[in-house]
Amino acid sequence: MKQTTNQCVYCGSQASTTLDHVPPKSFYPEPRPSNLITVPACLACNNSYGKDEEFFLATYMFSDAGVSPTGKKLWDQKLHRTFAKNRGLRRRIASLLRPVRLTTPSGIFLGRRIAIKQDEPNLAKVVEKIVRGLYFFEYNERLDPAIKIVALFLRSEEDAVEPMKFNNQLHYGSREWPNVFEYRFNRTIEKPEDSMWIIRFFGRIVYWAISSNENEFLPIENPSDNSTVAG
Repeated sequence: MKQTTNQCVYCGSQASTTLDHVPPKSFYPEPRPSNLITVPACLACNNSYGKDEEFFLATYMFSDAGVSPTGKKLWDQKLHRTFAKNRGLRRRIASLLRPVRLTTPSGIFLGRRIAIKQDEPNLAKVVEKIVRGLYFFEYNERLDPAIKIVALFLRSEEDAVEPMKFNNQLHYGSREWPNVFEYRFNRTIEKPEDSMWIIRFFGRIVYWAISSNENEFLPIENPSDNSTVAG
């Protein structure tokens, strides 16, 4: 059913008084593109994810995304100031860093690196919000807040085996910004609330997300090791 744009696409219960960027405009280095995706949202929903979005961006800048061209621009333009000013964010990121031994699959020791033990729930929340925004943007329909969204960070080729089975069934996003934000998606005809998304941030960070109101539709499980090696 088509939705009117006077409702917030996230909560559905409040009037949309603002436009929310999907993903947040802070994910784009300057100069930002002129065709960023926006969706109607209430002020409360627009503002409620600010700290999680800041944490998402800061966390992945300690991965290999941080040494990508986009990551370097974001760091030079604003992130270094964010870390300098935000002591709480520095402490939060520091609590996730731990030394690890890096080895090849055959057991050859490659040295010691710093890994990030990720705060999965808060990182996934940002992806879930992005999926709701993208769903409205692509279909002009709002996902009911009761619809579940599960998101998994694909850390390795092994993690990508299952989503790649559906690769040929997914459409390219109506808009994309290579090395910043790209996505593919589709939904079922019988149950349009059942949808699948593969989202890439900064050319390096890939999430697989599924929306559904049925638990058995959600095959995603969190891996036992939720760390990613910093670049």
